[in-house]
Amino acid sequence: MANKKLIIIGAGSVGKFIAYNNYNFIESYEIIGFLDDDITKHNAIISGIPVLGSVDKLIEFTNSGIAVVFGIAFPKVKKTLYDKYKNLDFEFPSLISKNAWISNEVTIGKGAILYPGISINYETFIGDFVVMNMNCAIGHNCAIGSFSSFSPGVNLGGNTKLGEAVEMGIGSCTLQGISIADSSKIGGQAMVTKDIKVTSTVTGIPAKSSTS
Repeated sequence: MANKKLIIIGAGSVGKFIAYNNYNFIESYEIIGFLDDDITKHNAIISGIPVLGSVDKLIEFTNSGIAVVFGIAFPKVKKTLYDKYKNLDFEFPSLISKNAWISNEVTIGKGAILYPGISINYETFIGDFVVMNMNCAIGHNCAIGSFSSFSPGVNLGGNTKLGEAVEMGIGSCTLQGISIADSSKIGGQAMVTKDIKVTSTVTGIPAKSSTS
């Protein structure tokens, strides 16, 4: 049976990861093209895949049975695009690497992208459109809000709760039981030892707020 067709929104680093590693996901697709608002990429071939035009062209594929994935790491951009196009008739599949370890009793929302080397322990919830880069370790009973993005090597202690659209920098981590507010940014290598109750950017060990 032929693979389902897929359009990738975004021809940057995440989109290229999807294109190059399509057949290393648990479910693979026939990728028909990228859509990207960078006009310098239009009509180019990137990672062996044509760039068909701007994201607005997505409307032309409505009711076509083609699936769509947001190959974008930036939470606000993902959310803005989803809010704009969510009423169109598209499936947003999650792309999960065959090399990710996912425990029983883990829930994964739509549109998530999970890279190789990830470990996700039991009773954890992964929201919609979460991007989780290589070698992240997620403890038991965590909850990760929709549109959040993880750089490589993030480690969350058990019972960590992340709000919507949180950005976790490379190698950042939390103690057990930490809560982080919506749209917060955690700097690379930061260690979060206390709850972040309002939207903040934090850096350092222990992590301290620099903006709110």
